[in-house]
Amino acid sequence: MEPQDSDDGATRPPAIIAPRQAILDTILRGVRAQRIPAAIDWPAARLHFPDNDGQWKFSAVLVAIVPRSDPTILLTRRASGLKEYSSHVSFPGGRPEDIDGSVGATALREAREEILLDPGAVELVGCLPLHKTRKRNHAIFPVIGLASPAAAWQAAPAEVDEIFEFPFSALLDPDLPRQYADGERAGAWYWAGQEHDIWGVTALILKSLAALASCPAGAPASPSR
Repeated sequence: MEPQDSDDGATRPPAIIAPRQAILDTILRGVRAQRIPAAIDWPAARLHFPDNDGQWKFSAVLVAIVPRSDPTILLTRRASGLKEYSSHVSFPGGRPEDIDGSVGATALREAREEILLDPGAVELVGCLPLHKTRKRNHAIFPVIGLASPAAAWQAAPAEVDEIFEFPFSALLDPDLPRQYADGERAGAWYWAGQEHDIWGVTALILKSLAALASCPAGAPASPSR
């Protein structure tokens, strides 16, 4: 088998590329095994949160995987002028609106508004279980999708200051997800050694996604806080 060219122009042997595709396939099987389809409507989706006491605010985020030779995940740094989570690293996403027919529709609409990503360029795979924030009572459905490598995105200035791609090489490094030991972030997860400050529920969603790479087929991922 001949070496293949990577997206950055460097020649890499197939032995490096093939395992990444196999790992991506394993993760996608793990997402489907959760049995939470992106097409689920919001009333049904809320039933996945049986301990809801009416205080939780539901939202959906788009975890867009770009299936390059070394896959990446789209992340944003939120605009500094936003009232909530300003300048935080996050996935595009937000609260449902009446026009949204499903959890996936919310994630795609928000991604279009925040990073101008065409919904038609994303193949939705399914959802991870709810992830809950520790302080603000947010209950978040991570919607996993495959974005076409040819897709275009651009930061909407009122929403996002920066878009960047988080590589699988970092996602799958078990030494990088860590927890803060003290300070106001004590107990929160973060991704060590990164140019961007990836922490909190964003880091936790990435950790849940990475865990699927080593999960037995059909094993459920635990909702996280």
